[in-house]
Amino acid sequence: MAITVRRLLARDDLGLRLLSRLPETTSPTVHPLDQSITWVAGTDLDDPTPFLAEGNVVLTTGRQFDHTANDTVDDYVTRLATFGIRAIGFASGVISDVPAELVSACQREQMPLFDVPYRTPFIAVTRYVADLVTAEAQGRSAWAADAQRAISLAALRNDGLHSSIVELSRLLDRPVTLFDARGDALHAVPAPLEVQSDTRRLLDRGIPTAIETDNGVLLQTIGRGGQLRGVLAVAGPLDNAAQSVVASVVALAVMALEQRRSLAEASLALRTGAWSSLRAGDVALARQLAGGSLPKDPVVVGLLSSPAPHEQEPRSQVAPRVVPHSSALDSVLSDPKLGTVFIARDGLCLAALFPAAETPGPTASDESLADAIAKRHGIRVGLSSFTTLDDIPRAVTEAERALGRARAEGVVARFDQVTDAGFDAVLDTDAARSLARAMLRPVADHDAAHGTALVTALGVWLEHNGALHPAAASLGIHRHTLRKHIQKVEQLLSRNLTSAKVRAELTLALDALAQARSATRNPLGQEPH
Repeated sequence: MAITVRRLLARDDLGLRLLSRLPETTSPTVHPLDQSITWVAGTDLDDPTPFLAEGNVVLTTGRQFDHTANDTVDDYVTRLATFGIRAIGFASGVISDVPAELVSACQREQMPLFDVPYRTPFIAVTRYVADLVTAEAQGRSAWAADAQRAISLAALRNDGLHSSIVELSRLLDRPVTLFDARGDALHAVPAPLEVQSDTRRLLDRGIPTAIETDNGVLLQTIGRGGQLRGVLAVAGPLDNAAQSVVASVVALAVMALEQRRSLAEASLALRTGAWSSLRAGDVALARQLAGGSLPKDPVVVGLLSSPAPHEQEPRSQVAPRVVPHSSALDSVLSDPKLGTVFIARDGLCLAALFPAAETPGPTASDESLADAIAKRHGIRVGLSSFTTLDDIPRAVTEAERALGRARAEGVVARFDQVTDAGFDAVLDTDAARSLARAMLRPVADHDAAHGTALVTALGVWLEHNGALHPAAASLGIHRHTLRKHIQKVEQLLSRNLTSAKVRAELTLALDALAQARSATRNPLGQEPH
C-alpha cells in the first residue's frame, strides 16, 4: 500500500483530524488525500522549503503565524503547495488554536490541513511514517528480488528474450518495447511504444545512456559504446526497485543480442563460404557449408550494392573477400523481410539466391521481394535470369551486368532488361571504353600529331560495310584518298581490315566510345589538333 495522507489520518491512536474541506474528486488528478508522501518534517520556519523535499508533510506549532497578517499565511500555504508539500499538520493548543486564515488558505489550495492534538507528539507521527517507509522499502526490495527471479526463469525458455520482455511488462504493469540495433521494434508488449525517432537518435550517437522522453518513456541503451545492440523502452516513471528489475532485463538483453549477433556472423561466414563454392562450381561443397539453407532450383541470383560512389562496379571473383560494408548493406543482413532467403557477402556487394516465385518479371503487377528490399534500404539490386545451382557462374555474370544498369537507371534491374538493350548495355561500361581507347590509341595519336581524321574515316568506312565509293562520297573525299586512309589504319593497328572479326571488333570499339561523346570533345577524349 502507498503511504498517503488518508492512510495517516486513518491511524486512530494518533488522533489526527482533517480540518480543511476538500472536494470529493479532482479528476483527472489524484485526490489530495491519496497522493503519496515521502516523509514528515516538523518546522516553524516561515519558509521551510529549502530544507524539505517534494512529497513531505509539514508539522508545525504555528509560531510563524503569531502576529502576522492574513496575506502572510496565504503566501506560506501557496509556497508549500507549489513546492509539492502533501499536507500540513497543526499542533493545536501548543501556541494557539488553528488560525481560521490557515484553514481558508488550505481549502483554496486544496491542501489537506489536519489537527495534531496536544497529546500526540510530532515524533509519534514521524515514527509511524518512518515505519511505513521502512516496510515499503523492504516490500519493494522483496518484490524486486521475486521479479528478478521470475525474469530469470522466463529467460530460460526457448524464446527467452521475448519471454523476459513479456514478464517485465506484466511485473511493471506497463508497456515495454525492445528495439534492435537499427531502431526497429524487436519485441513489444502489448504494442510498440511510439519512440522510434528518439531511439534511433540514441543509436546514432553510439553512447551508452539512459534518458526520459517528453512523453515519459524511459529509454536505456543496450551494449558498449560504439557497439550498441539495441534500446529498451519502458513507460515511466519507475522507482528504484523497478529500475533494478529493468537493469536485470537489460543485462539479459545484452547477452542475448550479443549471442544473436555472434550466431548471425558465424552463419554469414558459412554462407559466404558456400557462395564461394557455388561461384567455383562446387555445388556439393556448397551444400555442406550451407547446412540446408540453399534453395531448390530454379533460383535467381541477386547482387545487392550500396549506391556509394566507390562501389561503381562489382568485382568478379571466385573467392569473395571480407570487406567493411555500408550501414545500408548491414541492415539488409538483419532484415526480417528476407526470411529464409540465402544471402552472403560478395566483395563490396551482397549476393542473394531468390526463389523464382519471389522474383516476378518486369511485367508482373505485384512488387517482388527484391524491389521491396531495394526500396526499404535504398540500395541497388541486379537480378539474373532463372538459373540452377549448377550454373551459378553464368548467372553471376548476368547479375553483374544488371547491377551496372541498376546504378544508372533505378533501384532494381533484371538481366532481361540488359538483353533488350542489346550490346549497348555491355559497351556502356568503363571497362569497355578503356579497352576501346587502348585499341584505337595508335590511330588517335596519329590524328593528334598530324591533324588527320583517320578515326572518322574508319568509322564511316565501317558503316558502309567497307565499300569505298559510298563511304568516300559521305566523307566528301576521293575513293583513292579513303583507300590510303584505310591502309594507314591497317599499318598503325597492325591488323588486317579485310577480316570480318577485326571489322566487328573495331565497330564495337567505336560504338563504345561514341556513347561517351557527350562528355568529351571527341570519342577518344582528346582535343583535336
